Amino acid sequence: MDQLQADYPTYSSVEQAVDAADLIVTGVPVAPSEETLQPSVTQRSNDPYANPQYGAVEGAGTQQELGVTVTVTSVRVERVLKGKAHVGDIIRVSQVGGQSDGQSVHEAHTTLLSEHELGEGDSFLLLLSAFDDGTYDAINPEIGVLEISKDGAARPLGDTSVDSQAIGTSLSEYER
Repeated sequence: MDQLQADYPTYSSVEQAVDAADLIVTGVPVAPSEETLQPSVTQRSNDPYANPQYGAVEGAGTQQELGVTVTVTSVRVERVLKGKAHVGDIIRVSQVGGQSDGQSVHEAHTTLLSEHELGEGDSFLLLLSAFDDGTYDAINPEIGVLEISKDGAARPLGDTSVDSQAIGTSLSEYER
């Protein structure tokens, strides 16, 4: 298994996390699919934040080698807390990791929606950033993807490395 470690934005409070999200919903996974995201070859910025390939020697790697394996999970929206979505919509949520060429790829802080088993009546709380292609990505894989129990309690999907003040303990903390 290939292990990746990525850098993600951090937040010091639930309020900061909520403000950062374009869309906040509860929902349940419908179907996952693995894809490989390819970096934009038209990006010519000299800013390494805007262009992660800045400084790479052209021809040093193939487009495939620069790709990132992601799992895109279709999620049925059960409740909208922020943003433009409706109950019953199917949204596509992208997470780093999955299967690529028969190899398992795992990002250290990410629990894939398709790999986490929800209890009866439970759902995911997703704090998401929107992309131009219509997909969404968690604002942070630990802060932006939580399990919500049927009684409204919120909990991270695994051990977290982030400030616990940025993770609420109940769904009501995310309602604005």
